[in-house]
Amino acid sequence: MFKVTRFLTRHRLGDAGTSAIELGLMGPFLALMMTGGFDFGNALYQQHRLAGAVRAGLQYAIQNSTTWTDSTDIIAAARSDANDTTSSLSVTTSECTCPTGATVCSAASVCTGSTVAGTYVKVTVSETYNTIVSYPVISSPFPLSSQGFIRIH
Repeated sequence: MFKVTRFLTRHRLGDAGTSAIELGLMGPFLALMMTGGFDFGNALYQQHRLAGAVRAGLQYAIQNSTTWTDSTDIIAAARSDANDTTSSLSVTTSECTCPTGATVCSAASVCTGSTVAGTYVKVTVSETYNTIVSYPVISSPFPLSSQGFIRIH
């Protein structure tokens, strides 16, 4: 018994290499977490970019009495704000509608939900976002979209 204890004490296995094994086991998990964080952070950034493009289109529309009907320049303002040089964004605009999108062009009309009809401008900007990696519960690409309404008069 004494010889076995002396042998084990003399040839005790150390902790050398334990952290390398732990890093080897956890490395892929940490890389996946970092990639996912970057991927969804970028998707959130793209969503904010679309919201900014909608605001730019609406700001162009309210400049004066003729710009709210100028769909081409409203779309150009939205694309310009989003730095859409490849025309990858889908930008639509409509005017003279209720906030729900129903076409009602009379000030005496009442929109659904007791909202007074008037001249509204609606700008919608959308695109598809491709993730870096395929995730089990999220389809790629997935749509991102932002829209805004403003009442002109």
